[in-house]
Amino acid sequence: MKLSFGYMTVPTKAEAQKIVLELLEIGLIACANIVPGAESYFVWEEQIQKANEVVIFFKTKTENEDKIIKTVKKMHSYECPCIVFHSLDYGNKDFLNWVNESC
Repeated sequence: MKLSFGYMTVPTKAEAQKIVLELLEIGLIACANIVPGAESYFVWEEQIQKANEVVIFFKTKTENEDKIIKTVKKMHSYECPCIVFHSLDYGNKDFLNWVNESC
């Protein structure tokens, strides 16, 4: 069982909800947390930018990562959305089994 912890940012809570519900509906993620109020700083088009964003954390099977990226890029309002993954190697085995079975 190979699982991943995902992270992405979006500009609004409504967009976050739309993306999360779609990923749940098509079975690509087991669960997600939507966290509004992120103050983000980054370089874009050679300028330092600041934006208020919403963070999405989610859990999935590693094999779903490419499908998640493709699905989110079709829905996301950013030209270059942040969609990244980290291997979930250790944790509550009951929870990890649930993630594996849920997507």
